[in-house]
Amino acid sequence: MTSATLLTGTTALPGVTTPPSTTSYLDGWTSALLLTGFLAMGVCVVSGLRGHGPGRVTLGVTGLLQLVVTAVFGVYLARTIGGEHPVGPPWELWAYLVTVLMVPAVAWLWTRSDSSRWGTFVLALAGFVVAVMGARAAQIWHGVGFS
Repeated sequence: MTSATLLTGTTALPGVTTPPSTTSYLDGWTSALLLTGFLAMGVCVVSGLRGHGPGRVTLGVTGLLQLVVTAVFGVYLARTIGGEHPVGPPWELWAYLVTVLMVPAVAWLWTRSDSSRWGTFVLALAGFVVAVMGARAAQIWHGVGFS
């Protein structure tokens, strides 16, 4: 098993080429990022609709989101250091990844100054933004949308 196989969770069959699909970017790391982002969004929306400000649960799920984002960032960094390169523009990939890395932390800091239910909605928005931007970063890496 090669290091690329370990990092991406996919293997290529020798001599077999398949056309890229629009879902080929949904590897384990991207799926984990999407699920965690939407989980954080859902928990925070429900809490905000109930009128609760940021609490242990909403801040905890945002902390979990930050851990997953950091792990995904580390995987992309390891892949790049290991010699792999994105199909799309590298500057665009890293702009997305750095932004995604900062979003949960900035949202968490925001809620420290806004303890109303709107602070909880800021955390919900952070979950959504991370999910969407993380998926787009994976698309850039795998070349989805590039000719």
